Amino acid sequence: MRGLDEIHLVEGTHISVTFTADHIGLRAGCNSMGGSYAVDGGTLVTDALAMTEMGCDQARHEQDDWVSTFFGQRPAIALTGNDLVLTVEDTSITLLDREIADPDLPLAGTTWMVDSLLSGEGGASSVPVGAVSTFRFSDDGRVDIDTGCNIGGGNYEVDEEAGTIRFSDLVFTLRACTGAGGELEGAVSQVLAAQELEFTVEARSLRLMAGPIGLGLRAR
Repeated sequence: MRGLDEIHLVEGTHISVTFTADHIGLRAGCNSMGGSYAVDGGTLVTDALAMTEMGCDQARHEQDDWVSTFFGQRPAIALTGNDLVLTVEDTSITLLDREIADPDLPLAGTTWMVDSLLSGEGGASSVPVGAVSTFRFSDDGRVDIDTGCNIGGGNYEVDEEAGTIRFSDLVFTLRACTGAGGELEGAVSQVLAAQELEFTVEARSLRLMAGPIGLGLRAR
């Protein structure tokens, strides 16, 4: 997002909007929103947007609600160069093409931290409070993983054409895990059990999916 007239976003957040042929997706700092849309006479029309239910601080929840309301008011839409401008009365949101504003980070060489647990069609839940899980992929085909309790790693191989990562020879320490760390490790282990995962990198985000379940990660 490049500009939002007279509205100050919560520090460290931004508004992102994605379009496919028939679906719009929104993020405003906390939850993901999505639904069907149409462009009618220069107006963006969305149906009632579904929203995930991740726990966030009050300021980010209020920002989510504001953005949801804004898009529900059928904003005027105009594309000028790389800028998409949405306007409702005196308020405008100016969005810059994501590939220009925030290019994709490389998979290897970036430390990725799990920030959401994914399930079903767009379902997401927060990582247990106080637990941290990270992945770091090296150029030589090695991956180091902190599951939230135990640490270890192994080998990985990327199939760019298929959009998959295949893990092999994963070995971890064997600490007994309880509480938030154990809960997060359980979720991470369940995804890794598939061995071959679908992956997508978008800007500073990585998604690892094992069928209907997966992990959302952000660059740290």
